[in-house]
Amino acid sequence: MSTESRSALLQDGGKAVAFSVGLGVVIAFVPLFSIVAVPAMPIPAAFITSRYGVYAGLIVSLLTGAACMALTAPVVGFAAGLLIFLLTAIAGLGGGLALRKGVTQFRLFVSMVVVFFAALFVWLAALLLLSGQGPVSAIESLADATAEPSRQIYQSVGMNEQDVDEAIAQAREFALLLPYLAPAVLLVVSIALSGANLAIGRRVFERLRQPFPRDFVFRDLRIHWVFAYAIIIGLLCEFLAPYAPERYVSALELTGANLFIIAEVLFFIQGMAIANFFLWVYKVARVKRLAVYFCLVLLQLTLSLTSWIGLFDTWLDYRRRFIRKNLSGQ
Repeated sequence: MSTESRSALLQDGGKAVAFSVGLGVVIAFVPLFSIVAVPAMPIPAAFITSRYGVYAGLIVSLLTGAACMALTAPVVGFAAGLLIFLLTAIAGLGGGLALRKGVTQFRLFVSMVVVFFAALFVWLAALLLLSGQGPVSAIESLADATAEPSRQIYQSVGMNEQDVDEAIAQAREFALLLPYLAPAVLLVVSIALSGANLAIGRRVFERLRQPFPRDFVFRDLRIHWVFAYAIIIGLLCEFLAPYAPERYVSALELTGANLFIIAEVLFFIQGMAIANFFLWVYKVARVKRLAVYFCLVLLQLTLSLTSWIGLFDTWLDYRRRFIRKNLSGQ
């Protein structure tokens, strides 16, 4: 490596570590902004890895992890520092290696889903190992610890005692389901983090004049037809669970729930891609686009309608039919 290359590496590496440590401090001490800081956390290490190689990226990851652990562990504990290190070491290096190999943008997205899933899985497994508890007992302890603070918050906004007890009981019941829905929840979170990571990373890489794949357009997204049958199988499992032998009821219900959640989220994304396509065709203004996306999110939260739009596109193919009709009209 030439002197100029070493100087550039030291300069870029120093900036990457400083930026990563700043993001780590935000994650640890300003949880409100973690929704942006967490998906952005792997980007500096990915940039160094893609430009200078895996060893340079590993050094940035180790320095970031050590600095963040020293800054955060005494105040907020070991968990935040471990998450920051895993996001840089696993997600950052994984994304950088994928970029270095020149993968397509869609494959980069899938790769980042995998590495985010691995990072979150390792983080949760490490926390459970250190606490000496299983997933269910850990959730029970967390629910017990948050019950009284939640009660005080509900009472401060004027809720009566009966409504408070019902709300806490429902929240506890939902929390106790999370260990069994962990595969679906982790995958959904990983998909969201991967999408945000690519959106932020593309702008950062372009600004720093580092190659970034641009061979994928969101409006052309099509989920593989196999996931349509994942929804069908999930619903079938839920339907058959009450008629199954007692020892198989829970397994069928949880299998169906995991399959349905994963497939529903994927087809929600496809529904948004379909909307993006038609908004692009009709050249709808930005403000109106945002209003349409907001309505689609509301429809998803209330009726899951956006997911069903994406699901039926597997067979109806709205975009192809629209293009054919448009061409025939011309």
